Amino acid sequence: MRIRRLAYLFLATSIVAALGCSKAKEEESFFDSDKPVDMTSILQAYQWYEQQTEVDYQEFYTKLLPDLPEEDFYLFGDTSFVIRLPQYAQAEQPFLAQAEDFYNGCAFSWNIYSNYEVYYRGMTSHSISGTEEARPYTEAISADIINNDELHRAAKAYKKAMLAAMALTEEELQDDDAPNIGGYMSDFNAVIERTAYRFYDDEDEFVAFLDSVSSMATSLASDRFQRYSAANEKEQLGVILHEMADCQSFDEQCSLWLSWADCNKSGGEDEWLVATAIQLMKSGRYFPFLNKIWISWRALCQGSLLGNSRDSFIPNNYYNDYRRLCYKTCLHRIERHPNDIIAMNCAASIAGRTNMNRFGQYAFGNEAVMELYSMLPNRFNDSEEESEEEN
Repeated sequence: MRIRRLAYLFLATSIVAALGCSKAKEEESFFDSDKPVDMTSILQAYQWYEQQTEVDYQEFYTKLLPDLPEEDFYLFGDTSFVIRLPQYAQAEQPFLAQAEDFYNGCAFSWNIYSNYEVYYRGMTSHSISGTEEARPYTEAISADIINNDELHRAAKAYKKAMLAAMALTEEELQDDDAPNIGGYMSDFNAVIERTAYRFYDDEDEFVAFLDSVSSMATSLASDRFQRYSAANEKEQLGVILHEMADCQSFDEQCSLWLSWADCNKSGGEDEWLVATAIQLMKSGRYFPFLNKIWISWRALCQGSLLGNSRDSFIPNNYYNDYRRLCYKTCLHRIERHPNDIIAMNCAASIAGRTNMNRFGQYAFGNEAVMELYSMLPNRFNDSEEESEEEN
């Protein structure tokens, strides 16, 4: 089935689209050391939760996750997803100068594909609604949001091809000669790469550099994480929430969140992970691996709260609201530190990541499962294996 030939050109491991430039100064700090986020609302929800003899989960989610969207299918039907950055249009820093078109080009690609997924699933399995609306909704997504002439032309051609695919019957969609949707995406994404700014010269060298900064980032809250690891099952949630609240900086909070999310022990605490990540992202404060927090948060939210099925409600507009917020946070960091290639990588990874796809590398559901495996692999370690590694 051709729909599975997806164009994963902008995954976190790809670093970015095609971005030529300078290497950051080794002595430059990659952390803002900003003040921590107030976690009072999370602790209040936990206090209420602990007092319940029987939890009313509707009330629980209202307290902990008040902005979680109501379940329904979702189609992109306008250009409200666009990002406008006039302040960077004449920027000397090349990443900032191209930041608007890069983001909008990526969003144009993934959002139209998300509409196609609704169309395809509805036509071939008849298990979700939205099939009839997918084509007119997509027609309303204008390529005029893109300024670069080459990218604008490619966007129009991509949209035209996808609209043609959305006009096919069920039999035509499943035929061996069905349109190569992955090919359409690859062609368009190749233009995004070609027109974007490349911020590193040697990919292997950059990946090694990125790994070294990542190791530094994950070690910032090691003592706090050890206290959580040592807590018993009854106490562990209270321990980690208070540790999050007691962190001395935003960097420490983010570091602790990533360690908490990426461990076998936290498997039953996903609602709390989702809620605390929202507090971190909403703050507008920068962390060098904010991209990993956003991607992991999205996967936890989808997989644990909204479903792993290909027929599940997948609110990509909701996820992308936080994508846009995190992207702008990274741009503000680049504005202050124009040589920070880690921040450029973070921004590029956020903008270029696919939407949460119904069809992807996981044959039995949507992409949330694969994203959790790739972003948080230690969650799936057997407890006995973890003990052996520690010894």
